[in-house]
Amino acid sequence: MEDGVTYTSTDLLEFTRRFPVEQTCIDYLFKMRWAKGFLCPKCGCNQYSFHSKRILYQCKSCQYQVSVTAGTIFHKTRTPLRKWFWAIFLMSRQKTGISAMALQKLLSIKSYQTAWTMCHKIRKAMSDRDIKYQLAGIVEIDDTYLGGSKPGKAGRGAEGKTIVSVCVENRGDRPGYASMKVIEKITSKEILSVVEEKIKENSTIRSDGFSSYRFLKNKNYTHKPEIVKGKKAHEVLRWVHILIGNLKSTIQGTFHGIGEKHLQRFLDEYCYRFNRRYKESELFDRLLTACSRAFTITYAELTG
Repeated sequence: MEDGVTYTSTDLLEFTRRFPVEQTCIDYLFKMRWAKGFLCPKCGCNQYSFHSKRILYQCKSCQYQVSVTAGTIFHKTRTPLRKWFWAIFLMSRQKTGISAMALQKLLSIKSYQTAWTMCHKIRKAMSDRDIKYQLAGIVEIDDTYLGGSKPGKAGRGAEGKTIVSVCVENRGDRPGYASMKVIEKITSKEILSVVEEKIKENSTIRSDGFSSYRFLKNKNYTHKPEIVKGKKAHEVLRWVHILIGNLKSTIQGTFHGIGEKHLQRFLDEYCYRFNRRYKESELFDRLLTACSRAFTITYAELTG
């Protein structure tokens, strides 16, 4: 249970049983929107009629019409909800994610643009869900470089690449929650912004000995820098380095590279699944709930 919501475990067979036709998806979203029964957002009346052709609910008192998709990422969609539900299932349960092209082929979506937009709308719901989460305890922090059209220098100082700050809780024999954020430069100011936003005060932060992390000793954190190089760095900052390695493999294997403009949402998607990896069977219900509570984003906003 999270935020008062009980989530159902759903594997592939259970998913196909629960949502065999479009109407089952409409009914399920209706229950998510109005768990205690329909309530007119304008006058508060609980009596309504249903317009099946337009999929609208009309209040019997004031005649106000409302869609079950209003105020969600599905707002004004022309794609059947059943395809949306499938997209949410695949994006939540595929450990390495799924590309828009693969989604288009699997769900017989007419255009790549539609599939691409659907993926980004779902990613927005993931981002919105985790925006206020903070890491605590012992937290490893490091930076990595992604993208670039040509191979070049690895690590700090690489040109044409996007810098990503990566944080992950160290819980001894396993990693805890993780967070990733695109930053412009590895400066104390940029690092402080990441730390204050994503790590709770009084946490212990482990980093390498790079100068931009030294300021942490004067903040409300216990800073434990380690001046190490080569293979030793992977032992000292074990979990953050494993996370970075897995992230790069996912980007190359599934998406074959990601541009800087939309990289943050891909990072949020990766962390969303990673942070719920022990609740994998509930991921569809959890993500569908997030999608029902997130405002949509348009194609024009995504490409503008």
